[in-house]
Amino acid sequence: MAGSPDSVVLDSAMSTPGEQRFSRGYRAWMLFVLFLVSALNLADRTGIAAIAPAIKAELALSDTELGLLQGLAFAIFYTVMGLPLARLAEHRSRSLLLSISVAVFGIAAACCGFSMTFAMLVLCRIAVAIGDGGFSPIVGSLIGDHYPMNKRASAMSVIWFGAPVGAASGSIVGGWLAQNGSWRHWFFVLSVPALVIAVLCMLTLREPSRGMSDSGQAKGPPPTMKTALAFLLRKRSMRHVLIGAGLAAMTTQALGQFWGRFLVSVYHTSFAEAGRLIGVIVTVSMLSGFTLGGFGLDWVGRRDRRWYVWGPAIGLFISTPLMLWGVTRPGIAAGMPFVLVAHVALFVYYTPTLAIAQNMVAANMRASSAFVAAIVLGLVGTGLGPSLTGVLSDFFAQQAFGSGDFKAACVGVAGRHALSAPATQLCQSASATGIRYAIMAMSLLCPWGAIHYFMAARHFRADLETRYLETAVA
Repeated sequence: MAGSPDSVVLDSAMSTPGEQRFSRGYRAWMLFVLFLVSALNLADRTGIAAIAPAIKAELALSDTELGLLQGLAFAIFYTVMGLPLARLAEHRSRSLLLSISVAVFGIAAACCGFSMTFAMLVLCRIAVAIGDGGFSPIVGSLIGDHYPMNKRASAMSVIWFGAPVGAASGSIVGGWLAQNGSWRHWFFVLSVPALVIAVLCMLTLREPSRGMSDSGQAKGPPPTMKTALAFLLRKRSMRHVLIGAGLAAMTTQALGQFWGRFLVSVYHTSFAEAGRLIGVIVTVSMLSGFTLGGFGLDWVGRRDRRWYVWGPAIGLFISTPLMLWGVTRPGIAAGMPFVLVAHVALFVYYTPTLAIAQNMVAANMRASSAFVAAIVLGLVGTGLGPSLTGVLSDFFAQQAFGSGDFKAACVGVAGRHALSAPATQLCQSASATGIRYAIMAMSLLCPWGAIHYFMAARHFRADLETRYLETAVA
């Protein structure tokens, strides 16, 4: 709306000359390379989700162990490594740091393929997490310097369009390899493009000057992490955004890492078919959700910037009843359309949350702010989501199994000793009930997250105006 406070800020951001410091062609190439890094990141996540049933069977894992492998074992080091990388990114070449991170990721992925025990696989996944930890803070900082405030959500969406491409590739190829070869082959396949992309990052990406797309420059050197964190958390709207994002991320990661397990156990699909279904769900929902959350909210945000928090809130509220209805249908054809629409609504929160983390701070705090968002999305979402889902699945399976010990009777028995037909049926039924109820329980976190996004709207516009430390202290 002309003359409104929102339009004044946006016009100021749009008029900055910094956006022209790099050519349109170079910025398109940079987005493409970051698109590939994003694709690599999600190929790993959905690939391991697709091969998880095969890993579970070969290594005789419980769902709790599977959840830890996909959750906390990965997320703790993913988040821990994000801090030093975020601080380095405030002072050193971000393109070089990104290339090193991707190279470590590729080497560690190959290590996973050689793992013969649960402990060894956990160690190799930790190494993958160390490489993966540099992505979010470095990319967030780069986007903040290449694009003004009113274009960052859109730029983030372009990068994260790589996620559905990688997710589809990872789930389909991973599921096919688990069915027709070995789950180990997936990690060998993943390592090759990772090393190629690492070389592209090193040779073709350039370092932008910090704050070149802002209407004002941050004064002085980057503040300490403690100072940046305190500054960010003083904003009431940001606290609510982080809580809402954490709850949404727990659901997103819980569903993403256990869909293969759910499809194989509940609907008795093959590994390959489960991989294809995961690919369809993730590709359609991410493309649609990122478009709505990025381009859609950038468009309506020109009229009122509170849409950056209203949009995620609405999406999270819509997703839960659709998810609950979908996973309780008796067959894939009846349930998956509802699950698909639920995922579209769920993914709306993601890119605006990343953009908010950049828009709340000045240029010299962007990598630190991105790291704070990465803690929430990584440690809380990726760490607690799958881990809690695995624990809940085993708990509900035990309740469905009855008075006996579900784990002793059912987990890891394939290939070790034969079960009678009734015992096999009881184990399969309890396992299916466990994972179904666990997914239903995790989807209930979304309305809670939606409430926090709605609460963030009360102070959102005022908090966006305070992006500099001197203003905040005064």
